[in-house]
Amino acid sequence: MPGETIKSMVPITFLYRNRVGQALETYIDGLKDKKILGIKCPACDKVYVPPRTVCGCCHKKLDTYVEVEQQGTLENFTVAHVTIEGGEIKDAEPYVIGMIKLKGADSLLSAVVKGVAVDKVKTGIRVKAVWKEETQGSYSDLAYFEPA
Repeated sequence: MPGETIKSMVPITFLYRNRVGQALETYIDGLKDKKILGIKCPACDKVYVPPRTVCGCCHKKLDTYVEVEQQGTLENFTVAHVTIEGGEIKDAEPYVIGMIKLKGADSLLSAVVKGVAVDKVKTGIRVKAVWKEETQGSYSDLAYFEPA
């Protein structure tokens, strides 16, 4: 029925410890310094955030890191109702997960967006990065984005 919310429980466990590779290690190192790093294609000039090793457009090897702006545009979003903590799915107050195009980047970065009500959020809003006070060199150093 329209407007009906269906809740299904799916047991999932995420207990992995994998090396992320050089491109993501460099990205995470940048987060520790409160910098958002992308990687630029030498052939077509596309900038990917987070970095990858091969250009999705022209398939060239990527190895030139560039710092991108910490502000961008919310291109798309979803409203989440659960979190995953310690491998367990837990109910949560609704929150926004956005796909953000940062100034200077050609790809989208997925991140939590705070400071805008889930029933008021819309694509096209300008957002800016919010950092943890003390960074440790992890994905969570970039705490979330908020309206700019």
